[in-house]
Amino acid sequence: MTKIILASQSKTRKIIMDSLGIEYSIIPAHIDEKAIRDKNLKLRAQKIAQAKARHVASQNKGIIIASDTFCVCQGTVLEKPQDEQEAKKMLRLQSKNNCILYTGFCYIDNVNHFEVCKTAVTRYLFRKLSEAEINNFVKNNPVTLWSAAFSANYVYQSTFVEKINGSYSGMVYGLPMEFVIPCLSRSHALKF
Repeated sequence: MTKIILASQSKTRKIIMDSLGIEYSIIPAHIDEKAIRDKNLKLRAQKIAQAKARHVASQNKGIIIASDTFCVCQGTVLEKPQDEQEAKKMLRLQSKNNCILYTGFCYIDNVNHFEVCKTAVTRYLFRKLSEAEINNFVKNNPVTLWSAAFSANYVYQSTFVEKINGSYSGMVYGLPMEFVIPCLSRSHALKF
């Protein structure tokens, strides 16, 4: 059986991979994501995911699945905040605004010799947050772990999103399963 590797230590990506009922390993790709830039944000997300997958693939045989997620609101790219103050700014910026989530994806099957790289684009409307709600949320949550200072995977945080148009699994889990499942099927690693 071909080894499957998730090139991420994200708990939310692990949750969605676990739902497939297949064996896989976790080998995080330790790369400098900030060194990868592109004015085309869709391409930038894809390039980061590809760099992660290729880094892990260079040292491992099998199937490598990598992803990267960041948001854009009012022209500002929102990656993981450095601290609580930056997290508050990000939440204020998103409050009652339309935003875009880019989820870069890369799948490398170095046994069957194919690679798929894409980006899922999800548009969402953030509901209005009060200053008290922002302060309370930032104080009680590990906001520096999430792009744009929140993760829709958690029940309370899912209430921040008023409307969504695009990849549900890309938004909630940071891994677009509409890309993952066809790739695993092509590799004969999934049998439905």
